[in-house]
Amino acid sequence: MKAGLFMVGYGLFQTLVWLLVSYLGGSLPVTVMFLFRNLVGLAISLVRQPVSGFNLGTFRRWRMHLLRAAATLCGGLSIFYSVTRIPVADSVAITFLAPICGSLLGVFVLKEAITRHLLFKLVGGIGGVFIITGFGATGDTSGYLAALFGALMTGLAYVSVKRLADTETPSDILNVSYLLMVPCAAALAARDWVTPSATELLWLIALGAAFYLSQLLMASAFSRAPAAKILPLDYTRILFSSALGFLVLDQAITFHTWLGSILILAVTLIPERKSCGATA
Repeated sequence: MKAGLFMVGYGLFQTLVWLLVSYLGGSLPVTVMFLFRNLVGLAISLVRQPVSGFNLGTFRRWRMHLLRAAATLCGGLSIFYSVTRIPVADSVAITFLAPICGSLLGVFVLKEAITRHLLFKLVGGIGGVFIITGFGATGDTSGYLAALFGALMTGLAYVSVKRLADTETPSDILNVSYLLMVPCAAALAARDWVTPSATELLWLIALGAAFYLSQLLMASAFSRAPAAKILPLDYTRILFSSALGFLVLDQAITFHTWLGSILILAVTLIPERKSCGATA
């Protein structure tokens, strides 16, 4: 029961992050918002675990940490950009491709076997995206492309976390990621810096706190129940994004978004079959 509630909470707070990005996108650059997301997250991490408590041994796998940070940086910026260009619900629906992308990238990064199930998921996921973007799409093409790239990079982040999880704790992975991303995000934000107003600063702090809390709730959910039992609840993100997008941002969700997101989620949740000599 708790795991389910944690997963629903993750969906709610993750949706709030995207709503805030969409709302603030009219006055603040994506890079500035992304910087504050990471600054607030790093600040919370340091409060919960000071630098003196960091496991310095985790830096021995610096190449994989760099890969995860780069994927998170590119994926986060892409998704932030997408929700400023297309309806939040459309962007959320396309990000459901991330687990499929992660499985596909696992073939190359983790040397996992490619299966018919994976190919079926890939075709079904692409079909879902085509339904969303090809019929009645209400946004810039660049926004949809950014959401697709964000899903791909999120999938790569999943793969890198899976690789790091063999030797690192979740908190160490998150802390190192923040330490690597903040300087990069700061350099990008400096290029088109816009000083936020006092009100915008409060919203940016809320954005960073909501993102950190969403990650904490997701980790808590997966630590309490098998992924197969709680992953269906990830679909609450499309419910929250469509409802809050309509109420807060006056963004109407189309029938094609619902249909495409249902197809993407359905193929994502198809369990893999273990084959002899292959890792499914």
